[in-house]
Amino acid sequence: MPTLTALGNDGQVVNVVTFNRSFWTNVRDASSGVLASSTVTRTNKNLQVDRGSSSFLLGRAFFAFDCSGISSTVASATLKIHGFFTGTGLLIAVKASAPNSNGTTALATSDFDAIPGFSAGNSMNGNVTDYSAALTGWNLNAYNDFTLNSTALSDLQSNSIIQIAIVNYTYDYLNSNPGFVDRNLHNGMYWSDFTGTSTDPIIDYTLAATAGDVASINDSAIGNISFINDNAKTIISSINGIDLP
Repeated sequence: MPTLTALGNDGQVVNVVTFNRSFWTNVRDASSGVLASSTVTRTNKNLQVDRGSSSFLLGRAFFAFDCSGISSTVASATLKIHGFFTGTGLLIAVKASAPNSNGTTALATSDFDAIPGFSAGNSMNGNVTDYSAALTGWNLNAYNDFTLNSTALSDLQSNSIIQIAIVNYTYDYLNSNPGFVDRNLHNGMYWSDFTGTSTDPIIDYTLAATAGDVASINDSAIGNISFINDNAKTIISSINGIDLP
């Protein structure tokens, strides 16, 4: 199965505000964060919805993958993020515009809302481009699999770089004020800058079968077959969705 590895400018953008009556609006709807890092190796408090003693934090994760080598139809793909240490929030993958389109420039605090369709005060649901369903559960010492939807599959084929954000689903994506009830909703993860490659953020994908993939039927070369299930091969255009040569 072919694999894409996240480019080295993956990372997180975090916003922090001190408590006040509009703390959720201030932290979630800001156009800029207070911290951005593309050199982080692994974190146990990214993607957080976190209430401290006098402040509130919200983090978003951003990834870019070079998919310029994909020219044919992508049949399926899975974004795989390796968990680390903590994992209590529900997450979703959406289309992003950061890291930037060439996948080389480091994240900036201004990338906090670099999610096409995002607008202050509104839910992301129905406004941004979803790349997956909400992922329930979080493996702390293994890969977590986001099954990418048809929109993401199309973007993998048509774009040279695919940019993905992962955000907290329950509060950030749905724009639901958590108040002071929920806290410490962290999802720890490994990033591409961590030593080695066994925990890198990756996308596994498969390509759709083509006519050239049908070389034989029941161990008989396709060119030597005249009939298939009593039907002349010349009148059969495809088998299980695969066009015959």
